[in-house]
Amino acid sequence: MSQMKEHICVISIGYPTDENPVFTFVDQLVCALADEGVKCTVISPQSITKNIIRGIKLNPVKWSKVTKNNNRIDVYQPKYISFSEFKVLGFELGQALFDFFFERAVKRAYRKIKEKPTIIYGHFWSCGFVAAAIGYREKLPLYVACGEGELIIRQSFLRRKRRLLDCINGVISVSTENKAESIKLGLAKEEKIIVIPNAVDQSKFYKMDKNKARTSLGFSEDDFIIAYTGWFSERKGSRRVSEAIKKLDNVKSIFIGSEEDSPTPKYTPDCEGILFCGRLPHQDIVKYLNCADVFVLPTLAEGCCNSIVEAMACGLPIISSDLPCNDDILDDNNSIRVNPLSVDEIADAIRYIRDNPEERTKMSEASLFVASDLSIEKRAKKIMNYIRQTKSIIG
Repeated sequence: MSQMKEHICVISIGYPTDENPVFTFVDQLVCALADEGVKCTVISPQSITKNIIRGIKLNPVKWSKVTKNNNRIDVYQPKYISFSEFKVLGFELGQALFDFFFERAVKRAYRKIKEKPTIIYGHFWSCGFVAAAIGYREKLPLYVACGEGELIIRQSFLRRKRRLLDCINGVISVSTENKAESIKLGLAKEEKIIVIPNAVDQSKFYKMDKNKARTSLGFSEDDFIIAYTGWFSERKGSRRVSEAIKKLDNVKSIFIGSEEDSPTPKYTPDCEGILFCGRLPHQDIVKYLNCADVFVLPTLAEGCCNSIVEAMACGLPIISSDLPCNDDILDDNNSIRVNPLSVDEIADAIRYIRDNPEERTKMSEASLFVASDLSIEKRAKKIMNYIRQTKSIIG
């Protein structure tokens, strides 16, 4: 008798399209899993509310995509009503309503899958509990990907859902800090959590010839350029980066990102010498990163930052936070760690990288070395190996 093919159902809050490139890291993992020979189905509900209020385009309720190795992924995007726009409801009530309608949409989509999955995978704890409800009912192995930058689980929610935690076979955490937070909150026991840092599709993020990249975009070969990728927000630190640059001479910058769903971001950098500031299609980011001499992201909280991993894959030295969230991917060889709230420390680190080209080269090589082990293909293999080893263990 032939063995049943592994079929993972990934439940995610978002999934990217060309028009709305959100949650690209989920797509990269799903594609890598599919190219490992695993059948993949994605359920990612889409908000009617955001469509009406913000004009965010709705996708077909079911659509498919094909990976680079010609493997098909089915994506279900049932519609639901979200309440994040209605602040008058209050956080607790708004979240409770979100939980209710989101879970209903996921379960509705799951019933429409003809060839039922053999594994349920919730991306982030918010989807993990929804996945657990399905896994419990269907008696399927259940996994949760823990990668939130700020792991906050409401106690009222946890009280109602705690019984589902016993159904979880394993938690894939992107950092040692996320693992510790999950254990502290009582979400899982240590023996049920593995740390597998985020990774990058190295066919899309790789080192290019810097001068050729700059010439193609009309940038000078002689400039010292810093790159920033992420939301323009207090948490990510775009304003602190721009304030640091104001303290320095002869520094140009590239700011890739935006404030979520806003045409006029509150935290848009306003320093001199900005070569680019705004959103880019995900596939275009690699060329802009390769124009830079250093990547700067003084973030206040991360799971494991995808933008940092992408920058390292392009061979950039990193200036980022001295917080535990970076411990699994950054060290003294490939980065300068700073107090993320100190504009002076950020400026000093940029100055050091600018004025020490030999150190810059060494750090670039170290970034490439670390990134070589952070390919999305390797991450997919590690995740599947973990699932195969633990999928018969429950409780």
